[in-house]
Amino acid sequence: MGKSINICGLCRNNESVDSHLIPKASYRTVAAKSISNNPVLTTGDKSVKTSIQVRSHFLCKTCEDRLNDNGENHVLKYTYEKYGNFKLQEILKKLSPEFKSDNALVYSGNKIPNIKIDHFVHFAVGIFWKSSAGKWYFLREPLKNNQLGNKYEEQLGKFLMGDSLFPENMVLTMSVSNEKDPFPIVIFPEHEKRDGFFQHRFYIPGIEFILWVGKLIPKNIKNISISHTSGGAFFFEHLDNSPLIKYYKKHLKTMQKD
Repeated sequence: MGKSINICGLCRNNESVDSHLIPKASYRTVAAKSISNNPVLTTGDKSVKTSIQVRSHFLCKTCEDRLNDNGENHVLKYTYEKYGNFKLQEILKKLSPEFKSDNALVYSGNKIPNIKIDHFVHFAVGIFWKSSAGKWYFLREPLKNNQLGNKYEEQLGKFLMGDSLFPENMVLTMSVSNEKDPFPIVIFPEHEKRDGFFQHRFYIPGIEFILWVGKLIPKNIKNISISHTSGGAFFFEHLDNSPLIKYYKKHLKTMQKD
């Protein structure tokens, strides 16, 4: 018998190759800040230091290149790399914000020099979609997939392929850390149900993305979306105060005591 062939989960045409859920560059950033060069990876109630990257035979080479060229390559040039080297943060500090919202400064995406908002959207959607549509394993245990549901998975897949616009009942927002040394951790996509919609989140060092899904997303959220408006809103804030980061900081302290 010949070996089984895995077909690409996105285009459904070509043979799949080894794919990463989170870009390798993010692992390197976290590893550089962690004990024994093992990055802290976390999902649900599990946080560990490990050099094992979450990967799977899921996308074909053509679709890997599609995600790289339309999002990942651009975004990773501006993400946090090491202490004092966070290009997007450096750019925002030199600009005047549009306004202040609570404890965040808000910038219009289309006024940020050299930033391609559509690439940030494509990058984040790619990770949310891969996490939901693929079969991924973290320390030999499966990560929860189909988080988005079949309907929204299909819509985002068509968006990634360039066959449709960003789905109507979804909103994407993002926040950039203003800390000198952002929390060095990778948090895989996870979700929670809110009043009439779902929130999906993931975090790479220095940037948190939130995908809002459902028909009852608050109008004020739609107005700040980087996925629908002409400029989009980049929130520049103390991400250590983010509910996601606060939860995992507390969880990591508990883990270290154990």
